[in-house]
Amino acid sequence: MGFFNLYKPKEYNYKYIYYDPKKEALKEREKQNAAAEKTPDGEYKPTIRRGTFREMADKNKKFRTQQVQQSNIRLILIIIILLAIVYFLLK
Repeated sequence: MGFFNLYKPKEYNYKYIYYDPKKEALKEREKQNAAAEKTPDGEYKPTIRRGTFREMADKNKKFRTQQVQQSNIRLILIIIILLAIVYFLLK
């Protein structure tokens, strides 16, 4: 019987793996958020509260107006100094 046994190659059983990086990242974020945003009593506590974006926009607007005012004052002083130099040169 061993004489008539033919060689059979080993079967290759490839298992397909579908990898979705977006889904993987979403699951990781959900896991982190679930662990981080729960209070000790188990309730959900949001990190962004209502009106946060408006407060930041107002703060940035005030900062921008201050910067513009300072820039305008510097410009006026430079013009005054240049006019004074021109006046003394022409006199």
